Amino acid sequence: MGKKQIRVGQLIAPFGPGSLYTDRRGTPHVICGLDFWFMRTDRDGRTSRSESQYEFERFEPRLTDLLKVSRLFSPPDYRSTGRGQTPPPNAWLHTPALRFPSWYRHTKTGEMRQFNLDTLKLDSPPGGGRWLPVRFASVCVDGHLSEFPWKAWIGCQCKGSAGLSLTDRGGSELGSIRIKCRTCPAGSDGSKGKSLSGTTVKPDSAGGTQSAFQRAGIVCPGDRPWLGDAASVAGCNSPLIGALINQTNLYFPKTASAISLPYFGEQSNEVSALRNAIEEDQAACGGALSLWKLAGDDVDRSDIAADMQRKLGRRGVVATEDEVLAALKNLFEGSTRDLSSSKQPSRPESELLSFRRSEFNVLRNEVNDPEGIPNLRVIPTGISEELQPWISRVNLVERLRETRAFYGFDRIEQAQNPLEDLPEKALTQLFRDPPTQPQDSWLPAVETFGEGIYLELDENRLTDWQTEQAAWIEDRIDDAFLVRLAGVFHTNPPLDPATRSWASRYLLVHSFTHILINQLVFECGYSSASLRERLFVSADEKAPMAGTLIYTAAGDSEGTLGGLVRLGRPDRLGPVVRRALSRASWCSADPVCSENLGGQGSRLANLAACHACTLLPETSCETVNQGLDRAMVVGTPTERSGGIMAALLEQVYIFD
Repeated sequence: MGKKQIRVGQLIAPFGPGSLYTDRRGTPHVICGLDFWFMRTDRDGRTSRSESQYEFERFEPRLTDLLKVSRLFSPPDYRSTGRGQTPPPNAWLHTPALRFPSWYRHTKTGEMRQFNLDTLKLDSPPGGGRWLPVRFASVCVDGHLSEFPWKAWIGCQCKGSAGLSLTDRGGSELGSIRIKCRTCPAGSDGSKGKSLSGTTVKPDSAGGTQSAFQRAGIVCPGDRPWLGDAASVAGCNSPLIGALINQTNLYFPKTASAISLPYFGEQSNEVSALRNAIEEDQAACGGALSLWKLAGDDVDRSDIAADMQRKLGRRGVVATEDEVLAALKNLFEGSTRDLSSSKQPSRPESELLSFRRSEFNVLRNEVNDPEGIPNLRVIPTGISEELQPWISRVNLVERLRETRAFYGFDRIEQAQNPLEDLPEKALTQLFRDPPTQPQDSWLPAVETFGEGIYLELDENRLTDWQTEQAAWIEDRIDDAFLVRLAGVFHTNPPLDPATRSWASRYLLVHSFTHILINQLVFECGYSSASLRERLFVSADEKAPMAGTLIYTAAGDSEGTLGGLVRLGRPDRLGPVVRRALSRASWCSADPVCSENLGGQGSRLANLAACHACTLLPETSCETVNQGLDRAMVVGTPTERSGGIMAALLEQVYIFD
């Protein structure tokens, strides 16, 4: 579909495979599946596959283990060259997109016409006017994306689409949009046609109501246009629903990210440097890392080490085979759990919570070895006297590396457990022909660098607050809200039934993070969309967690400018926190925002939280603004004592 420019990171979210992207000219496209990636189109229009995909490989073993795939590859960047010049490696690679929806409407006559998915240029309609894409498609909860069933909706039996006509008067309701056929009994020249009213209403299985398409006997065809023509899946039993191509619930990308963690074991400087060289230079590895990972413990891996030694040698990295072997063992067999200060939970935890605990055990400790650990630098700092009763630890994360991977998408509703059925579900959804060999399974990912501040709430103060305000917390968090909060997957609820102890802890840490980010954007120079949160929350008796990492992760130099780390110093963080609490204590929507009305947000998993006080851009919040209640931090206008930091809020009014 021509040459459209899009940032590499946007191909992970929000414009991953299967999403609809509208270019600056208003033409909608569907981003193609992973089979079509790493394809080259030269100046003569010939298409071929990349000769060296390993250049784009990203290494993050914790993330590949979580997603149960062998490799991660960054989307290819486009590299062009002039005539007569030697093309750079992997030149002319692009990520294709197809025309969708393929139905277009004539601006003068309302005549409808369907083009092919791969049509590059539309014919000029006779008599003036132009072709405009229709605004509607149809989807189902299984992720299928289809054209709006225009002919089936009006009962048209014509073999072609020459007689279809769409009247769109631009009203606020679908009743103002009507479709008719001029060449069959389903609609005559004098007929007004049939409106689209009710086609976008979701069915309610609990209430026994059906969608408009179900009542009309129209079933989901199982289309997957992002995988090309004839990629439909037969026998889809999910109800088909009409949708506007720009509505927000048409595409929910599934992403998972990991902070690069070092290995805290004994290793020589040579092995450490070689380990870093292998990890940083994926092109030199040539797939050896994946082969090593897939090989069993009883397999002799010396051949893999010897092959990597030769490839590293061609890039100027001199090492013996034994050193390469030791570096590979260090890379894959090292563990971040060797920290003496780490505690193991007393009860089993979910896979994602255990994943976060590994990062928690590292970020709360000093990591300061620029030579041996280049991708993570954590420096403990002091805590101002005014914050010491509430905050027990502040670390300056001067450098971090985040790898963010894409592993599928949902439509209409987000899955309760997106990590379920991996990797089969992701590969089937993203590939037309899924890889059959384990070493060939891969998912797209991007690697970004940034900085951040790690804060940890004082555990003794937190538990004392929960005990003192037990009645207030119980009144605010009822059983129904507790179930809804635990139903949000990314809140990482315990495997055991969720308790108010966990819920109040999570609401407190999450809301405090949002309140602080909303103030930091005025202090550090970053926009609110440039800051992200990473929460570490657990109510386990032996190994509780109540930490948060506020960090930047940008694909360019903006992510490491130093403005955020500077605000974590003792002389700066105290005033920032006090100003943040002062801003959060009153909302322009109060008293309604602070009242306990049973829940706010799309899933009713928020209490006192709205766009005027607590919510962040959806890309900044790991739960898409779910699980928030600023009253846990600052109380309500009528009862300040319920908030854990109410005393600090009083200091604001006295001294500021």
